[in-house]
Amino acid sequence: MESSYTYRVLRYVHDIGTAEFINVGVVVATCDAPCVVAKFKTDCRRVQGAFPSLDTEVFLARMLRLQACFDAIDAARCAEVRAREGRCIAALIGSVLPVEDSALHWSPTGSGIYGPLALVLESLYERLVTRHELQRGR
Repeated sequence: MESSYTYRVLRYVHDIGTAEFINVGVVVATCDAPCVVAKFKTDCRRVQGAFPSLDTEVFLARMLRLQACFDAIDAARCAEVRAREGRCIAALIGSVLPVEDSALHWSPTGSGIYGPLALVLESLYERLVTRHELQRGR
């Protein structure tokens, strides 16, 4: 059975003045049932290649922390956030990473129709986050 989903891409903006960014993660939420999945970069080579002054320890720690926070969201919390806030993905993201003046920014919300949510996450992550990475061994 197909269902709808929404997603947002996490962008790393090294210098707010230039507004250059690299996509570093994606969060996907279903619209009809309380479920959210996420995947974030655990390899900072591409980000550091674009922004050589990147503090890799801080960046990787932040990505791992975000992954753990999103992994901890269960169906009950999704349902609670949805009932309280009404907005599917924006409320879930805001409960983990509130809007702040930092190097991490969320893209506008996208949407689609899906089958298995795990496959949607992998497909979006590959297309939106890792697509332009150099293959190892090149």
